[in-house]
Amino acid sequence: MLRASDRAPGLALADGVVLPHDVEIGANVVIHPGTTLGAGVRIQDGAVHGKPVAHGGRSRAARAEPPPLVVGDGATICAGAVVVAGAAIGPGVLIGDQAYVRERSAIGEASTVGRGTSIENDVVIGARARIQTSCYITAFTEVEDDVFVAPCVATTNDTTAGRRGRDEPLRGPRLRRACRVGGGVVLLPGVEVGEEAFVGAGSVVTRDVAPRSLAYGNPARHVRDVADEELLAT
Repeated sequence: MLRASDRAPGLALADGVVLPHDVEIGANVVIHPGTTLGAGVRIQDGAVHGKPVAHGGRSRAARAEPPPLVVGDGATICAGAVVVAGAAIGPGVLIGDQAYVRERSAIGEASTVGRGTSIENDVVIGARARIQTSCYITAFTEVEDDVFVAPCVATTNDTTAGRRGRDEPLRGPRLRRACRVGGGVVLLPGVEVGEEAFVGAGSVVTRDVAPRSLAYGNPARHVRDVADEELLAT
């Protein structure tokens, strides 16, 4: 049950949720049952933590009750963001204004999710990833460490556009370590963008992009290799 709390203006806090002494909470925040917050977490106005899972009548998503939401030390959940029960937010992560993170998704240490971006269920994002404004990261996508995803990138996971067989799984894209995906790129189901690859803005990725490959176009094609001086320092 949610109850009003005097810890912050308009805070609705579930019974049993413990707030560390150094958590910063804005106005009109909602924290649902089971949510665990680490030390030094910052929650801005109107953010919702541990929202219960809701499914459409025809959804095939797993119906098992998810575990509680966990938000790591020093994470920031910005204004109006919604983080669903069952998500795991790592230390130092920033979830931007009005972003949405669904159940069974995990976001690694020091990663950033931009304003208005949707992280769907069962997504895994590594450490230090940067996912910019208004991206759609579809269910079952894998994003490895140090990946950069520019604004308005759209990922997809269903080759049949909603008419797959009951036993046919969804397959999101896989973005390998330190790859870069330019603005407005569309990635088709199951494609892999290789380590240190770069997909140019506006491209449609219909097949795998090799490691250290620069590719762009519709469909995206190899143009050249990524030069040594463009590689991320390790």
